[in-house]
Amino acid sequence: MASSGEINGTPCIVQNGTGEIVGQGSLTHTYGGTLIETTNQSNGDAITYMEGENAGKQHIFAGDFTYNDDTQYRKVRADVFSGASDTYTLTFVSSATTDEAFSGTFFPTGLVDTIAQGVKVTTSLSFNSSGDVIHTPAVT
Repeated sequence: MASSGEINGTPCIVQNGTGEIVGQGSLTHTYGGTLIETTNQSNGDAITYMEGENAGKQHIFAGDFTYNDDTQYRKVRADVFSGASDTYTLTFVSSATTDEAFSGTFFPTGLVDTIAQGVKVTTSLSFNSSGDVIHTPAVT
C-alpha cells in the first residue's frame, strides 16, 4: 500500500539564531492575518477582499517543552523574563529534499510551568513573530 506522505508530528525542530535546538515538545503553528476588505456599492451586497494581501500578519509557535538544563532552553526562559527576541526557525522534517520552514524574529512569551507530582515538568511557551517571517516551502 502506498504512503500518503504524512509526517509524524515529532520531527519538528525549533532552533534559535545560532542554529541550536531549543527543546523538544508538542507544538502548534498558527498564522494570523486579516483579509483587507474592498467592498463597494458596485458589488452590491457582496463582500469583496483585496487579492494577495492581508493585514496583521503574524506567526505564533506555541507548545510544551520538557523542562531541562540545556543552555538554549535556559536562554529562552531568560528571554521571556527580559522581553528579548531572537531569530527562531521552525522546521518540519520529512522525506522532502528541502523541508518546510518558517524563520524570523520572535519574542518568546507566555511561560507556564506545569509541575505535577511524579511526572516530568513541562514548560508552555509561545514564540510571537515580530516583522517579516521567511517561509521556505518544502521541495521534493
